[in-house]
Amino acid sequence: MAASVLDDRERFPRPIVLVIVGAIAAATLLALFWPALPFNEGRRIVLSPTKVGVITRQIENAGAAGREGAPAPDFEWIAPSGARVSLGSLRPKGVVVNFWATWCEPCKKEMPLMDRAAAEHPDVVFLAVDLDEDGDRIRTFFDQIGLQRLEPLLDVDLVTTKRYAVLSLPSTFFVDAGGTIRHVRIGEMDREKLQRGLDLIIR
Repeated sequence: MAASVLDDRERFPRPIVLVIVGAIAAATLLALFWPALPFNEGRRIVLSPTKVGVITRQIENAGAAGREGAPAPDFEWIAPSGARVSLGSLRPKGVVVNFWATWCEPCKKEMPLMDRAAAEHPDVVFLAVDLDEDGDRIRTFFDQIGLQRLEPLLDVDLVTTKRYAVLSLPSTFFVDAGGTIRHVRIGEMDREKLQRGLDLIIR
């Protein structure tokens, strides 16, 4: 055993070992500090390259619950642009939070209706919160149906879905300018049902 170790040391002289160790250390430091280098300023890692927002944080707000009359549970997401946005930051606009999935047939039927309503009501933000599916699949779904005004968000691990106590799809929450849920609609909506909810959050 001692002879073998001695042979290894003779095959790798100390200067060469120092060069190898130094190269590994330099590569490690470069990997750690690369994002902070001056020429990388302005380059941000975008977590949603498929043009789908990704919910990354839950924001605790007193009394929040997924029911009428309660403050809407707040959450933050990273938009496709890389910007961080939260439900609370959208005030004083009204918000429609729709929970859906690509495999949900009633969701597929009502989403074009909501997309048109989003175009008709620029003072209301329509968020389509998907139940933790693949971002490419969500984007393909939107493109195939031709949805342009709904904002797709990915709910990783269904954390937001659970905070809103969603039990079936689609489920839609109408949030007023003050952040309070004014109406909850479970199941597919037609134009009349959608307008009923919008009337409660549009001033």
